Amino acid sequence: MLRSKLYIGMFPVAGLLILVCLYSVYNHARLSEELDRLQVEQYGSISEVERILLATSRLERAILLELEGETEIARNAYRRSMPAFERWMERDKLESESELTPLLRNLMSMGKAIFEGNRATSESMLQPLVEQIEDAGFRSISKNNSVIKSRNETLRGDSQSHFYVVVTAIIASVFLMGFVAFQLSQRILKPIDALTEYADLIGHGRYDMAGYTPSSKDEILRLESAFVEMAGRIAEYQRQSDIQVARTRRRMEECFNNLPNPVVFLNSNRDLAYRNPAANELLEAVSWESALLPQLSSRIEKVFGTGEEIVETDFDETISVKIGNETRFFLPIFVRVDSDAIEEIECGLVLQDITRLRLSDELKSDMVATVSHEIKTPVTSATMALHLVLEKSLGELTEDQEDMLQTATDDLARLRRMLDHFLEIARLERKSPRLDAVAETPLRIVSSVIDAFSMAAQSKDIQLVSHVEEGLPRVVVDLKAMEVGLSNYLSNAIKFSPAGSRVEAYACMMGSRIRFGVRDEGPGLSEDDLEIVFEKFYRSRRHRTIDGVGLGLSIVKDIAIAHEGTVGCLPLEPRGCDFFIELDPADPEQSE
Repeated sequence: MLRSKLYIGMFPVAGLLILVCLYSVYNHARLSEELDRLQVEQYGSISEVERILLATSRLERAILLELEGETEIARNAYRRSMPAFERWMERDKLESESELTPLLRNLMSMGKAIFEGNRATSESMLQPLVEQIEDAGFRSISKNNSVIKSRNETLRGDSQSHFYVVVTAIIASVFLMGFVAFQLSQRILKPIDALTEYADLIGHGRYDMAGYTPSSKDEILRLESAFVEMAGRIAEYQRQSDIQVARTRRRMEECFNNLPNPVVFLNSNRDLAYRNPAANELLEAVSWESALLPQLSSRIEKVFGTGEEIVETDFDETISVKIGNETRFFLPIFVRVDSDAIEEIECGLVLQDITRLRLSDELKSDMVATVSHEIKTPVTSATMALHLVLEKSLGELTEDQEDMLQTATDDLARLRRMLDHFLEIARLERKSPRLDAVAETPLRIVSSVIDAFSMAAQSKDIQLVSHVEEGLPRVVVDLKAMEVGLSNYLSNAIKFSPAGSRVEAYACMMGSRIRFGVRDEGPGLSEDDLEIVFEKFYRSRRHRTIDGVGLGLSIVKDIAIAHEGTVGCLPLEPRGCDFFIELDPADPEQSE
């Protein structure tokens, strides 16, 4: 229907323009026809009169030459002039030329008579006749010029009238087009303006379209209906979203308020934007600026700078706060809360109270160390007693007795190794302050353990070699702890490698760190084993028939962590494994 309105509205303008065009075409054709007629009739008549006057002058000259006796020249002139007279007599005579024709006939008769030998005609009769012909010809030319001038004035008037008519029609078309456009724009833009107004209200959060009444019954009605329906859906979605947001906010507030751990949020200016009741209780006891922020600032800046979430799991990363006579320990979790506006980015901080866990861990470590140390003494005594009995210093033993005593000795040795592992773990869990760290060369570290396993390697027909790159910098280590770590690697390599294979202890530069490792040609580990081989008490299924408790590699991991290093294991082709420790090189000042 809107298209129909547009078409109907444009019909008057189009009709007027078509009439103007038709009128212009008709008037142009009429003027062209008038000009053609004027050119053919009037200008043609003038041209003919001028040609006959020229022929008259030639005939007059020919007659005079004949009368003077110049017969040959006269006759040539006579012959050249006669065709013009003949054409004049043969053409359709115009009414304005009727005066000239009789005079021309007389002149022709006179010339014919003279050239046929009748010289009775005198020059005195010729001259007046020629003058009459010239006067009649000039009058004919003047009459045709008057007609031409009159018709030109008429055509000029018609052309001017045509110009005014066309200009008037164009101006009328413009005004008519403007009127039609105004009327159509009012019909079309009125509902669009109303929709724009309501769209602006929707943009400001007002979705009520109850007061909107469709003002059109054409295609715009579909737009209005769709708009009203859309506004209703947005209003319902906004209502549901507000309910959901409010519900989520209540849930979050309930969770945070009932959470026993302090929770705070910091804005981009590092000011406290939110804190739950547990955080309020903590901040009432200590100062955020002086007691907590200095311990957390570096990690807070890292979160704001990189957006990386930080979830601490190591007791070394705890922060301690003294409240009264009690020291409490918190393990922090950092989360960045992003926003489109950079100034609205926040950092969420949860302080997990692990005071009891830390005390329990310390008690566990102390208990393990104490129990292991206390058990180690009677185990040592029992082992020595069994050795004395097995040496038969107290008397002969039967074969069965000797086998039973040897089994007991082996079990005590296994128990002693377990106690040594427990003691080493307890020592490492007390952390680096007790490490006797000095700057050592990688060559000395590798050499200190390689000799201790040469006899064990020979007994299994295993080739034990070492390789240390030249020019390696020193590393700051507890030599005894590093010997324990590399010894555990070598012990496992020799234990699991077949006879005739090769075991290599090495040290090399790997990027910016120094790698200490052991390569073997044993059965290797599966992909699943590689991921958890350094966990406590873990043993691969394929190696559970071999004596061990699964603590050796976990001790190596603890040793590496105590030295701020890392451990790893890589499978080798076609078989074997590469276990390694990577440490940072010592500073030049420490090396000295």
